[in-house]
Amino acid sequence: MDSPAAALAAHEAPDHRRMHRMNVFLFLIALASWWELGLRQGAEVGAGQHLNLAVAATLMVLARLAASALEALAYTLWWRTRGARLPYARFLVALVALSLVDRFAQSLVALAGRAPALAPWLAPVAGLQLLKDRLPAVEPVLWVAFGSFGLLTLARIAITAWLQSVGTGRRLRGPLLVTALAWLATRVGLWWAMDLFRGMSPLR
Repeated sequence: MDSPAAALAAHEAPDHRRMHRMNVFLFLIALASWWELGLRQGAEVGAGQHLNLAVAATLMVLARLAASALEALAYTLWWRTRGARLPYARFLVALVALSLVDRFAQSLVALAGRAPALAPWLAPVAGLQLLKDRLPAVEPVLWVAFGSFGLLTLARIAITAWLQSVGTGRRLRGPLLVTALAWLATRVGLWWAMDLFRGMSPLR
C-alpha cells in the first residue's frame, strides 16, 4: 500500500510538469516580446538597416537572458547553502517568463509618456518613476534605483518567492524574505554605486 507521502508526490509531479510547460510557453512569449522591444528601440535611435535592427533586438534578448541567468544562479546557490535544491534550468525558464511583468511595466511607462495625464494613476502600478516630474526635489539617483517600485514590482517579488517555494519545498515565508531583501540590496547597491561614480559618499 502506498504511503501518504508517495501518493502526494505522485499527485504533485504532473502539476509541476504542467507548470513547467506553461513556463516554457511564457518563456518563448517573453523572448519574442523583448525582441520586439529591441527592434522598436533600435528603430527609434536611427538604426535603419535590417542588420542593425536585428543586432539591437538580439542584444536586448541576450541582456535579459543574462540578467535572469545571474538571478537564477544567485538564488540556486543561496538555497544550496541552506541545504535545499532549487532546479536551476526550470527556475531560469520561469524567471524569463516572469520578465513579462517587467515588460508590461515598461509598456505602462511608455503609455504614460504618450499620455502624461495618466502618469499619477499608473505610478502605483508601473512605478514611482512616473511621478518624477511632480517631485523635482528627489535626487535623480533615487529615481534610477527605486523608481520602478510599484504593485508590479511587488507582484514580481511575490511570484519569484513562490517559484522558489515550489522548487525547494520550503514554506513561502523564507523565500519571500530572501527575495525582498535581495531586491532591496540590489537597489541600495545601485544607489551607492551611482553616488560613488559621481564622487559622492553614500554614507555622507
